[in-house]
This record gives sequence, structure tokens and C-alpha cells, in this order.
Amino acid sequence: MPDAALAGALPGGAPHLDPPPVREPVPVLSALRPVFSGGGLRPGSLVGLDGPGAASLGLALVAGASEGGGWCGVVGLPDFGVVAAVDMGASPERLLLVDEPGERWPDVVAALIEAVDLVLLRTSGPPPAAAVRRLSALARKHGCVLTLTGAGWPGTRLRLRLDEAVWEGLGDGHGLLRGRRVQVTATGPDAPQGRRAEVWLPGPDGRVAPAGTAPRRPALEVVPGDGGPGVGGRGDGGRGVPGRRPAAPSGLDGHGGAA
Repeated sequence: MPDAALAGALPGGAPHLDPPPVREPVPVLSALRPVFSGGGLRPGSLVGLDGPGAASLGLALVAGASEGGGWCGVVGLPDFGVVAAVDMGASPERLLLVDEPGERWPDVVAALIEAVDLVLLRTSGPPPAAAVRRLSALARKHGCVLTLTGAGWPGTRLRLRLDEAVWEGLGDGHGLLRGRRVQVTATGPDAPQGRRAEVWLPGPDGRVAPAGTAPRRPALEVVPGDGGPGVGGRGDGGRGVPGRRPAAPSGLDGHGGAA
């Protein structure tokens, strides 16, 4: 046996190997932690987003990882709602966006996996088997969470979906969308018993909050009176009391991308 090998041997004769690094879970928003057995996303895992709420779930996962100090890449989603993600807590300076990666999207994703904590990916169709093997191996090696919306990927051990979505704020032919109360459900080998959490996604202020808490209302804006009753016109006795209206909830005004 070479001297170098002898020098690295333990008393029992087995070579000394450094233990693999222990990686902390990739952070998620606090309202979503009950869905994940470890309180966050397992590093190096594949996460599938299913159903019509996949866009909102992607926003929330990106926001959680970014809010926790991580970097995120978003690939193949030109309609990604940056404003809504920021309202949920994301830091825009830690978001890397590649709207149209083209046919070489596996190379783009591979480069991001080596540099960021979470990649949100949407492909136009079923991914090639070689790309699945390559990117899955890179995600495990570097501890990056590969989050997938659209076509299914083999080896996905955790799938998330939105159930029982109810919008608040609409009456019978009137009102304004204020927030959406949903149930987030996790299934798969990484959630063997199934895990659920009821949350506002989004709430009136654009953030994600437990459904058991009263959602925060957006700040009120003071606007000039328009002459109507109680708004500086005849109905207020000439006192000129300014009217007040709530600001439009972020993420629900055409820029937020919540789905």
C-alpha cells in the first residue's frame, strides 16, 4: 500500500473519508412550513407543481427561498409575476430570469443548478430522458431544488397542488377580489402520509399567510372628494371630508401573475 494511503488509514484499516456536508433545508414561507416534513425543501430534490395553481405555488416557493437569503433561477416562464413574488417576500436582486432558453435549455438549467438554491422550470413538452438524468444528478450533487411545472419528470418525490380555492371579496355582481384562500396539498414519497396547509395565497396585501389568521388589509389611500354624498359634496354638510379607498391588492392588478 502506498505511504499516502497508509497515512490516511484508520486503526481498523478503513480509509478515512470526510462525511458528506449536511445541508440545511431550502427555506419556504412560514405559512407553508406545515406542508414539508423538514420545515423546508429537501436540498437536491425534485418538486412537481400540479394543477391550475402551479403558477402561484411557483411564486411562493421562489419567494420563500429568496426571502431566506437564497438565489433562485426561473427558466421558461416569460409570464413569471415578479411583482407578486416581491410582494410575497422575494428579493428581486437574487432572481435570475431566463424567459426563452430555446433548445439548449438543459445547458441553461445546468449552469444555474451549480449557482443557485432553487430553479423553477417550465418546459414546452416532455423532457428528454438524458436531460432528466443529467439535471437530476446535478441537483443532487449541488443541493439545488429543481422545481418543475408543466410536463412530469421521472424521479419527482414531492408534488404540490392547490385545492379548494375560494376567492374573497366578490358579492352578487359587485365587489373587488381581495384574496384567495386555498389548501396546499403535498403528496409523494417525501410526504407519505400527505400533508396539507390552509393559507391565503395571496392575501389582500399580496403575501402568503395562514388561513386561520385575519389577512392584513392594504393601506388606505386618501383621494380628493368627488362631490358625492359623504365625500366632500352636499352629503357632508360642506365640510369637505376627503374620501378614502383601499389600494389595489398587489398581484391581482394584472402584474402579479397569481393563477
